[in-house]
Amino acid sequence: MSLSQTIRDICVPLSEYPHVLETATLRDAFVVLRAGFSSGRRYRHVLVLNADSQLVGLLGMRDILRGLFPDYLRSQELAHHADGIAAGFPSLTLIWAETCHTQCKEAARKPVAGFMGDIPATVGAEDPITKAAYLLVIHDVSMLPVVEGENLVGVVRMIDVFNQAAKAVLDA
Repeated sequence: MSLSQTIRDICVPLSEYPHVLETATLRDAFVVLRAGFSSGRRYRHVLVLNADSQLVGLLGMRDILRGLFPDYLRSQELAHHADGIAAGFPSLTLIWAETCHTQCKEAARKPVAGFMGDIPATVGAEDPITKAAYLLVIHDVSMLPVVEGENLVGVVRMIDVFNQAAKAVLDA
């Protein structure tokens, strides 16, 4: 195998990748990711689909955890003040610790649509693996959705592209 193959050769089929509908809750996202972990599949994202099975967003582990935060920890203002975070904002987590269990249960009922991220790029199943390598690096992501026409067929992950690059480098 080499980087000259197509994405279809290393694509994880949609049927094997965690996905939920946009009406699903954060709890549902936890369930599908945990199910994958228990079966040995360590995926870090959940694909979010609409009722027509079209991809509408991505939900990473970080997005799911952020969804559990109380509003005062989810503030974009906090995220943009690194000095402030180092100086005192982590102390706000002590307040959250007192009510975390109850708040997490409540937050888990929220729809994933409010926490999912955009889709930075997609690749076609017949595209070369080199295109995926480029897009993964340029967009600083660890996976890309794979489409055939309008249909989502799976994902290509950074680890799979990396393994192909390793073969090209080490088997030369």
